[in-house]
Amino acid sequence: MLNLDRFHSNIFGRIALFDVHCHLQDSRILHKVPELIRAAREKGVQWMAVNGTSEEDWHVVKKMGEEHASVIPCYGLHPWYVNERSKDWLSKLKSMLESEPAAAVGEVGLCQSKKGREVEVDVQVEVLRQQLHLARELHRPVAVHCVRAFGPLLQLLEEMGHFPEGLILHSFMGNQEQVKQLAKYNAYFSFSGFATSLKRQKAKGVWRAVPLDRLLLETDCPDALPSLELSSLAWVSGDPDAPSQSKCCEDEDAKPSSEPGAGALNQPANVRALLTYVASLLELSEEDLAEKTFRNSESLFSYPGTKLKL
Repeated sequence: MLNLDRFHSNIFGRIALFDVHCHLQDSRILHKVPELIRAAREKGVQWMAVNGTSEEDWHVVKKMGEEHASVIPCYGLHPWYVNERSKDWLSKLKSMLESEPAAAVGEVGLCQSKKGREVEVDVQVEVLRQQLHLARELHRPVAVHCVRAFGPLLQLLEEMGHFPEGLILHSFMGNQEQVKQLAKYNAYFSFSGFATSLKRQKAKGVWRAVPLDRLLLETDCPDALPSLELSSLAWVSGDPDAPSQSKCCEDEDAKPSSEPGAGALNQPANVRALLTYVASLLELSEEDLAEKTFRNSESLFSYPGTKLKL
């Protein structure tokens, strides 16, 4: 259970935040990880769940988890990379998870985007089934990617049943009915900056359909930069697509744009801006929403072997 005294008095004297899904191992930002973690901590982000996506990056995520106390490693085979898996991928994944009790499972899932359709859906479903079985066997939560594939996902979950350790529907962009259907299997719903591109009324309808004890926040960085005022966001230093300091800060009469430069990089510190936006939609104080999402996140990541100090 969350220690509320510890929550309200985190070491920065700010509200505590949890980025439940990011990709700090991405080559676009890997060289800046210490800087990005410092920036996140300064915004109150105490934990970052870094999700591996293929056999190629699991070792990078593992090393990051060993070097940074605030990084929770996660290992999984993303649907985009299913065709590239080795013959013994599943035994490798199991070995990684067994050797790292602090690790969760992810990123796994189903994808019918243009890139996702390069992998046959039946193959994606079978690979996902194996990883869900592994997560259940090892009593770990699992981060699930689902794009235009809620039908096959729900069919698989109906077959497998309830997940006691929890399913994280990462970067959720579904509808209110899907919230009801997925919640039956112990799903949690994580919102990223992608959701800020939705019309405000649509976003409000979906987010209010999520029970507050199922709501999570993430960055999915380095992608999913929130479509919010430039002045509210943290920018990756050296990113050529980020607005310059002169544009962003020096002209007091300039009105911040809600359209960041195409391709600008995201980072865990931007959970703070996302919190502000979601709190306004749900008509909650930022403190209340931070407390609820932190409590939910900590509950999910408090399995035996966790890094969290409970």
